[in-house]
This record gives sequence, structure tokens and C-alpha cells, in this order.
Amino acid sequence: MKIKTYIIDAFTQEAFKGNPAGVCLVEQPLSENQMQAIAAEMNLSETAFLVQRPEQDSSFDIRYFTPTVEIAFCGHATLASAKLVLEELGLEQVTFTTQHQLVLEAVKEENKILMQFPLYNYQPQASLPVVFEALSLPPSLPLFYSEPIQMLILEVPNKQTLLQLRPDFGHLLRLLDNVNGLAVTTRSEDLEYDFYSRCFWPWVGINEDPVTGSAHSALAKYWADKLRKTELRAFQLSARGGYLDLRIKNESTLEVRSQAQIVLEGVLHLS
Repeated sequence: MKIKTYIIDAFTQEAFKGNPAGVCLVEQPLSENQMQAIAAEMNLSETAFLVQRPEQDSSFDIRYFTPTVEIAFCGHATLASAKLVLEELGLEQVTFTTQHQLVLEAVKEENKILMQFPLYNYQPQASLPVVFEALSLPPSLPLFYSEPIQMLILEVPNKQTLLQLRPDFGHLLRLLDNVNGLAVTTRSEDLEYDFYSRCFWPWVGINEDPVTGSAHSALAKYWADKLRKTELRAFQLSARGGYLDLRIKNESTLEVRSQAQIVLEGVLHLS
């Protein structure tokens, strides 16, 4: 079996920045073991598998795999998939349906792609000493939890603190119950952005994710509440870095605008 396969850098206007995702256009159904093996071979933070729905040119089923596990929703792999479908297949709009029946829409908007993501709420989280120990931070900092994405949100005082973090990922992995990720964030003092973040996901095999679209489904709500704004501009301060323009459309929907760059196109041979 031959599978058209791409590597696409998401949340960036430059190649080799942002977050690279694998995208596979699948003509025949693959088993979960096959998709997991391909994702491990690609060795990117996520690989998306797209299956076009019968007689629906602009509708695809989508599944997401890290090198080690399947996940329910991945923002940057969705953007990468939208880039591929909208530009390479010549469509104006596309709808993706995830394995958990989450419906994600994307359309062209000038030189960007506009996507409809879910908006996730959050609640205060009792102190978790293992988190603060792993990050070498004082336990007095505010900690929150977004249940839909099973992600902790930790706010630090400034950009310098965020940049200097060197997490002990082995120590973080001692926290096993209902946690897939940790987003550490701070308010921006720069005019260009409203907030910054770094995202750590060792629980799903990704120590630090370059740019995490799904995390912003909760971070957007968090900072909208704090800043009393419904339109926000975010930047993820990983080594590669990437930006997201965010607008809260309603209590359940987040609009995300950004760009992506196709950097590799090829054929994967599956025996």
C-alpha cells in the first residue's frame, strides 16, 4: 500500500519554525496498530490520518497519533491537515470529524487559515507539589486544571521565568492521575502579543511541544477572563516558536487564525 505523506510546519509563516506535523492521506482504512507504527516512524509530536468521506469532497475523518499513543484532539495537526486539503486539493473549506465526533471546520482567509476549535473551561487546582518541584518554582503560584483536555495551567510572573524553565520530566511523570499536559503561561509585556506559553506533554510522549493548538482552547478562555478581552494574540515560546490569533466566538467556540508551510511531500510504503 502506498500512502501520500507530508510534513507540514503549523502556526508559522516560515519553514522549519512552528510545530511540524505528519499528515497521511489514507485511501484504504488502516488499523490502529498500523497508524501507531507510522506515527512512531514519523517521530513527530503528532501525525494525522485523513480519510475522505464518500461523496463528500470537503469532509474528512481525522485521527491523531503521537509516537506512542492516540490522542483525541490536536490543534497543530488539524491546521497542517487544513493547509494540505485547502491548498493542495484546491478546496475552499473543509470539515474534519475526529474519532470522538468533535467537528472541526477550516476555511481560507486571505493568507491565513481560519479554524473553529472548541473552547475549554478551567477551574482552580489544589496545589500539586510534584509540579512545582519539577519546575523549581514556588508552590504559591496559581494552578488550574482544564478537564476536557486534561491539562494543567500554571501562570508564572514574567517572560524571563517562562524562558528559563528546565523541567525535570521524570519528576513530572510521577503525576499520573488525569493529566496529559501542562501549559505554563504568562502575560506579555510586549505590544505584539497578549500572552506567552510553553507546553509540556511527557505523559503522551512529548516533553515539550513546539506549538500546541489544543492547549489554546483552554488558555484562550483563561486569558480572556483575566484580560477581559475576546480577541487575543498568543505566542508559544519554544525553540521553534509559533503564533495564534484567537477570538472567542461564543461560550463553546474559539476561532483560531494562523499559517502553515508544507516542507516535505512523499509516499510511504506500507507492506
